[in-house]
Amino acid sequence: MKAIKNLIRLGFMGVGASFILSSIPAKGAVAKVSVVNDSFSPAESNIHVGDEVIWTWGNNSEDHNVVSTAAPFAWLFPSPSGSQGTTGNQNNSNLRDNPFSFTNTFNSTGTFPYECTEHAAIGMVGTINVTTPVVPPTVTITAPASGAEFSAPATLTIQASASDGSGVVTNVHFLVDSTVLTGTEAAPFVATANDLAAGNYTLTAIASANDGLTVTNSITVSVVTPTPVVTGTPAFDAPGNFQFSYSATIGLTYVVQASTNLLDWTALATNTATASPEIFTDTNAGNNAAFYRVEQLPNP
Repeated sequence: MKAIKNLIRLGFMGVGASFILSSIPAKGAVAKVSVVNDSFSPAESNIHVGDEVIWTWGNNSEDHNVVSTAAPFAWLFPSPSGSQGTTGNQNNSNLRDNPFSFTNTFNSTGTFPYECTEHAAIGMVGTINVTTPVVPPTVTITAPASGAEFSAPATLTIQASASDGSGVVTNVHFLVDSTVLTGTEAAPFVATANDLAAGNYTLTAIASANDGLTVTNSITVSVVTPTPVVTGTPAFDAPGNFQFSYSATIGLTYVVQASTNLLDWTALATNTATASPEIFTDTNAGNNAAFYRVEQLPNP
């Protein structure tokens, strides 16, 4: 039978047999089902919770509907007026002429069969399968910091945090460039790289889950041959202010120490060099004799 043509169109989307689905949609993916030749194409769609399905029939199509055959109804096909459908009109009295589209969002897992009530007897049926999205684990290298600089030969402790997605994290592998260091099966996820020569390195952590999914996080660090520490000519630049310079390798850390007897040393300042030479000023210098020294600190 033919239904009265509906003058209220619910957003014509055009005819197409495509099926669009992202594995982890940000706001819900869209699956498109074409209604052509008294059939649904595709007849079976696999989507995730939160996704929506759009059924569309275009020009020159017969009258159809998209009715849930689950009990109770998984959705209600809209009434001829465009208002919410009722449990009493999910039948041949509620068909739509072309062009038309119908959209339903699926917010729970399950298998949802449906049909065109007018043409179900000739096989115009379909199924929507809804599953929970498969989410990969996460992994982040927490130490060292990306872009950090170290003095050669460098021994680095690499640390990472990892959390599960859909599965359980079963291993975190660490690499320096393409060289595998180790695999850690449980937290804390830590590995050590020994005696790295001067150069640039990519540190990588790869987390694996028991569902077979993996994820990677990489950072870059530099290892440099340090510049020898050489102090410049000291001077009082003001009463009580004793100042001198020292050569440094930018990115490495230095400590300035003072002593009155060359036996006991007190740290006055620790800093990561941003220039060479660096300038140090002791604002508490007195009239008594004192000795100063600068040391490059070892890699953390």
